[in-house]
Amino acid sequence: MEFIELADYPLPSGRVIEWLPTATAHWADWPRDTRAVSYNHEHHLRDAVEHSRIRDRRHYWLGHAFRIDGPLDPQAWRTAFDAWIDRHESLRSHVAIEGGRPARYTLPPGEIRVQPVDAGAPTSTMATYRLVQGLLDDGTSPLRWPSYVAVTIASRDSFTVVFAADHSIMDGYSTVSTGGELHALYNAVRAGQSAQLCDTGSYLDFCQAERARATAATADDPAVRTWETFFPENTENSLPCGTLSKVAAAPIEFTGPAQATPRRVPQRNLSVEVLDADAADAASVVAREQGQGLFAALLAAFAVTTTELGAGRDFRTVIPLHTRTDPQWADTLGWFVGLAPFQLDCGPARHLAELIRPAGEELRRTRGAATVPFGRVCELLDVRPRISFMVSYMDVRGAQSAPTWLDTNTRWLRSRNVSADEFFFWFVRTQHGVTLNMRYPGTTRATRDIHRHVLRMRDLLAEFTRYGDARIRPIEGAPLSWR
Repeated sequence: MEFIELADYPLPSGRVIEWLPTATAHWADWPRDTRAVSYNHEHHLRDAVEHSRIRDRRHYWLGHAFRIDGPLDPQAWRTAFDAWIDRHESLRSHVAIEGGRPARYTLPPGEIRVQPVDAGAPTSTMATYRLVQGLLDDGTSPLRWPSYVAVTIASRDSFTVVFAADHSIMDGYSTVSTGGELHALYNAVRAGQSAQLCDTGSYLDFCQAERARATAATADDPAVRTWETFFPENTENSLPCGTLSKVAAAPIEFTGPAQATPRRVPQRNLSVEVLDADAADAASVVAREQGQGLFAALLAAFAVTTTELGAGRDFRTVIPLHTRTDPQWADTLGWFVGLAPFQLDCGPARHLAELIRPAGEELRRTRGAATVPFGRVCELLDVRPRISFMVSYMDVRGAQSAPTWLDTNTRWLRSRNVSADEFFFWFVRTQHGVTLNMRYPGTTRATRDIHRHVLRMRDLLAEFTRYGDARIRPIEGAPLSWR
C-alpha cells in the first residue's frame, strides 16, 4: 500500500465540498479538561508555536483518500461524519499553550456537527489538486480547532473522500482505519442500520495514563539507559554531515540555541513494492525458521544494502513503534507512537541470513525504550536531539477494510515536507505484499542514492526469497550521501 503525498494521488475532477466541523462556541469557551497532554502532542505543539512566531509555517498532517461508488448522498455523509466525530474524543478536543503550559478543552458527543461548504467545481484535475491541497494545509494546524479536514469530490457515478488531520491527533495506524470507518458509517446510514464497528477507548484517557508513567520515570529507567548508550558521547554540537558512512552511525543530531536552522529543501517521495504477496510469505517463513519476524529480515536487508554501498559496517537508525498495548486502543484515533534505537553490526556477515537473528534480537532488546516517551527521555538526559533517519514497519493485513483497498483506490497521505537531511522510510505489509515508502531531500545526489539503495535492496530480497539466502558483496561507487 502506498503512503504518498496528495500530488501523487489520482484526484478526479468534480464538485468539491468541505465538511466543516462546527461547535456552538469557540473552543476557549468549552469545558476545561484536566486530563494531561501527551509528550508527543506537547512537543509538537510547542514547535508549531515557535515556527508560527517566526512565520515559518510547517505542515505535519497525515491523511487518507478513497473512492465510494455511487452518487454522493450529502445528508447520509453528514450524518456519518457526525457519528465519526462522536466516536473519537480526540476530534472533539483542543490543546493550547496558556501561561507556558498546555491546556486542554473538550466537548462531549453530540456537541459538534459538520456543515457543508461548497468549494466549487474546478475545471481540471490540476485545479482540483491545488484547491484540495490548500484546504488540507490550511485546515490542519495544531494551533487551531478543528485541526482536521474532510473533503468530498463528487462526480455523477462516484465520489472521492480526502481526509487529513494534524499529527497530534493521528498516527499511521489511525490513517489505516480512517477510510474503513467512514465508509462503514456512510453505508450504515444509507441502509438505516448500525455500523458494525468495534468499541474504542479514548485517546485522552491514554494520554493521561501515559503522562503519569512518564513523569514517574527517572534517568535510571531501563528505557532511558537504552537511549543513553545509543546517543554519541559528545552532544554539545551537531553530528557531522556528509556520507552515510558517517551519518548511518549517527541518525540523531543534537542542536543547541546557537545552532543554525537546517537548510530547507523540498522533499521527494518514492513508493516501491519490494516483495509481492508470495515473496513476503516466503521471506516470513525463512525469518520464522530463525525465530524472527519479517521486519527483522527487512531491517537486515536494509542495513546490508547500506553496508554494500559504502556506509560502513555499523548500521544505526531509529524505529517508531506503536504503543497500542491494550485492545481498547486498537481502533482509537490518536498518536500512539514511541521511539526505539536500533543498531546492527553488518561487518562479520557474508550472507543476509546471518543478520536476521541479530536484527530480531536487537529489536527485542531495544523495544522497551519506546515505553518512555522520547520527549521525557530528552528531559531526563538533558539533550535536544533532532531525528533525521527513521525506518518504520506496519503489518496492516488484519485491518477490517483491507480487502476493499484496491477496489476503492485507497491511499494513505502525508503532508509536503521541506528538509535537507531527513530520510524517512516506511515498510508497509498488506495482503498484496510489502511496499517501501520513502521521503528524502529533493537533491540530485540524494535522489540518485535513494534509487541506488532501493534497487539493490530489491535485488537482495529477490535472491533471498528465491534461494533462502543472499550473498553480501561490496558495490563500487561513491558512498551514499543520505542520512
